[in-house]
Amino acid sequence: MEQTSTQDLLILHAYGETTLEQRESLAKQLASDETLQEELLEIIRTKRELNSQMKSPSVTSLRIIMEHSYKTEHLQEI
Repeated sequence: MEQTSTQDLLILHAYGETTLEQRESLAKQLASDETLQEELLEIIRTKRELNSQMKSPSVTSLRIIMEHSYKTEHLQEI
């Protein structure tokens, strides 16, 4: 089995990407380590902050990208 650092495991857990085995192992560690609990909470707070700062491209930008994609798609067929 591949070794994963505790911090990597916390990040994977915050994004819902841990296996059942990893979640069980992490739950045991979190139950007895307040520092680890705080680190997980900080990762979750940071994730929420990053998500709240996400911006969407403007409609004009999307239109330009789509037009360019359409034009280059036909060039590839030649």
